Amino acid sequence: MSDFAARVYRIAFAAAAAYNIAFGLWAALFPHAFFDVFTLAPPRYPVIWACLGMVVGLYGAGYAYAAWRLDRAFPFIAIGLAGKVLGPIGWVIAVRSGELPFRTLPLIVFDDLLWWLPFGLFLLEGTAVATFFKRTAPLWCAAAHVIAAIATLVILKTDAMWILWMIAAVSLIGFYAWWGARIGNIAAVAIAASGIVCDLTGESMFIAFPNHERMASLLTGGAANGLYTLAGILMTLATPTLPLRWLAWIAWTSGIALVLVTISSVQIGVVIASAALMISFIPFVIAMARQ
Repeated sequence: MSDFAARVYRIAFAAAAAYNIAFGLWAALFPHAFFDVFTLAPPRYPVIWACLGMVVGLYGAGYAYAAWRLDRAFPFIAIGLAGKVLGPIGWVIAVRSGELPFRTLPLIVFDDLLWWLPFGLFLLEGTAVATFFKRTAPLWCAAAHVIAAIATLVILKTDAMWILWMIAAVSLIGFYAWWGARIGNIAAVAIAASGIVCDLTGESMFIAFPNHERMASLLTGGAANGLYTLAGILMTLATPTLPLRWLAWIAWTSGIALVLVTISSVQIGVVIASAALMISFIPFVIAMARQ
């Protein structure tokens, strides 16, 4: 494992620990809060939810240890990933049976799905599978953004579209990690990773709380896009031999424009800036992969 990869895993596991401990305390101390947020009937036995919170918090302690001792992290991350696979399966069963509404999707996005990539790659570290995914990260990023962009034109503001943009956001972090590993810039990767928190929060709000569209837009088009753009600018400046550098600057300029028009709530500007961003960013990523 390279030093850069180790630093990325430490950041990911530390973030997972912080999230799990925070969620665990929230659920344990305020067992009705989750049901209030999603406008669900209060549980008959809230102590069960509180106990679940304590279990989630204990997972966080394991992730914190994994971030500290990567050499002993494998069992903690393996157990954690197993839980993060079983969690969504249980959620799907609950939704299909009518016990939970689909709008509770943010629960498994942040509890489970967000961590599949770093946890899975860590467990596969050193194998041909991990090498393949790391080597082809830009292509996965380009493909995910093409699919999400097409979905935006075809199915418009549906839950499926927002899920595709969530996948694109995760693939973008993979691309930034791939790029950062080649120039040794962990700071830009961390900035981009903080952007995905805003991005997934905003996209989850589009699904769960459609009445808060303005706030969701500010989180995605404003905060998340701004952090992604800042990370891209820092990496571009730190990369002497960059293919299609001019295209990268068009993408970052479009990203800055998207932040401004999102804050100003100029919808036609959002459409134009988003289109310019995708038209320039996707070919740039593909060029990066080829080089």
